[in-house]
This record gives sequence, structure tokens and C-alpha cells, in this order.
Amino acid sequence: MRGVWGERLTFTTSSISYATKEYMRIKYETKRDKQKERNVAKRVADLWDVVARENPEFYPVDFCFTDNKNEVSGFGEIKVRTHEYGRYPTYIVSAHKVADAKSLANATGLDVILIVQWTCGTIAFLNFDHPPVRTTWGGRQDRSDGQDMEPVNHYDIEQFTIATKEPQENDAPI
Repeated sequence: MRGVWGERLTFTTSSISYATKEYMRIKYETKRDKQKERNVAKRVADLWDVVARENPEFYPVDFCFTDNKNEVSGFGEIKVRTHEYGRYPTYIVSAHKVADAKSLANATGLDVILIVQWTCGTIAFLNFDHPPVRTTWGGRQDRSDGQDMEPVNHYDIEQFTIATKEPQENDAPI
């Protein structure tokens, strides 16, 4: 039996699964990128008096934040930008990432926030429950990877809450 897009459907008594091709993608995130995210997570965790715990590699968001008894209080997707805060009027993030974040929030009843550090040292955050100002087709165009283009949500930069504007030694731009 074929599905709507021509894929072969396989049925079992307890579930439906789709037989699909596996695609390998290049992983662009470097060890240095991950370390910068850890530094940001640690900084906001210190500001908020929580512990930042890195989630497994393919988890929908980068970190969860816990109290000293390991009770999860929320989740954070960390981004480290290569330009200063306010350079662009909106911040874009994958609509798929937002959907995953909202699903996690719904499953746990906890907030999932986007935490961004810019090159000027500003760290700001936005709850993913904020509605975007618009959704467009977009993404990265500097890598010649068609998989980088997708629906993206635009969030007004003024919707972000500033956590700190204090640059740190390890905040040097890429």
C-alpha cells in the first residue's frame, strides 16, 4: 500500500510505520560552538540560581535547568550569534524547532525558552510561547545546503527580555 506521497506503508497490529530512506546530514556544529553554548547556559543558570544540564545530542532543545534537587524547572535552546544585539529587527528560528519546543512544553507543562548571546555580550531570552510576527521561507544561505532552507519564524527583537549585557572574556566572536 502507498501513502499520500508515494511512500510504502507498513502496518502492524499496534502501530503504523513508514518505510523511508535514511538521509545523512553534515553536522555543522563544532566542539567550539558547543562550548560557547555551555558557557551561555552556565551564565544564565548562575543568574537564575539553577543548574544547567546539557540534554542528549538529538534532544529537541540544548539544555534543561534544574534546582539543587534535580527537579526540572524549564528548558532552553541556546544560540550564540556572530553580530551585535539589535543589528536586525527580528530574530529568526526554524518553525520546526519552535514546534518541537512547544511540544516539549506541552508534554512537561514547563517553559521552553530561546536564549541568545550576541557578540556585544548581551544575553536575552524569549519564551517559545510568544507568537512570531511572521513566518517566511528562509534560513542559512552561506553553506550551499538546501536542507538549511525551511519555514522560519520571525520574533521581534524587542520581545526578548535582557538577562545581561556584561561581556565575558570567553565571549569573543568566532
